[in-house]
Amino acid sequence: MEDIILVSVIVAILIIIPIIRFVLQYTEYKNSHYYRTTQNSYWSVFADSGKYGEYSLYQYLQPFESIGCKFLFNLYIPLENGKTTEVDIIMFHSKGLFVIESKNYSGWIFGHERQKMWTQTLPIGYGESHKERFYNPILQNATHIRSIRRLVDDRIPIYSVIAFSDKCTLKKVTVKSNNIIVTYYSQLLANLKLKLAEITTNSTISPDLIDETYIKLLPYSQVSEHVKWKHIAEK
Repeated sequence: MEDIILVSVIVAILIIIPIIRFVLQYTEYKNSHYYRTTQNSYWSVFADSGKYGEYSLYQYLQPFESIGCKFLFNLYIPLENGKTTEVDIIMFHSKGLFVIESKNYSGWIFGHERQKMWTQTLPIGYGESHKERFYNPILQNATHIRSIRRLVDDRIPIYSVIAFSDKCTLKKVTVKSNNIIVTYYSQLLANLKLKLAEITTNSTISPDLIDETYIKLLPYSQVSEHVKWKHIAEK
């Protein structure tokens, strides 16, 4: 009888613990600024690697909210040719805008700042690997920044940030420009703090200008499904 009770308790614990974890995770998501801004459902985020990567990245950036930073996600910014470019995350800081491109990749990553295409190497077993080419995320983010620059005050500095998932290894990635950060999700907070420490205090932007810029860019993160589908079709 005691054995049956013990087994029943163990089974109950094994069932209850995942439920508690899910409830806590779900509650944390629903209370996040990411959810309030995007209105993406919990299930759509955790079923989509791109959205999940952005949300994971936001979680690393959350400490910046305590000093007044704001965030926008998935902005569809118009280009000069009439198409749109999708910006993953913008962090609004008193020292400038940080335009963040999220790459939820695995494998080994190779690339140079000036190369058009970078390489992702994925193991396929038995010592073999498969290579995928992808557009240089630094050049990709440069397009984002040019489109944003046309919309915001020239006094606001804009910095480029490329963040890769910790599932991958930046095997040989060469970046020489001072205003570009390429890093892992888990190291982004530390890298941004280092970058902010390099920026002189006289570069501080007024809270009113930051708020004005946030309000100006907010509509581009609240676009219709038609705009999103049009963006996908025009890629």
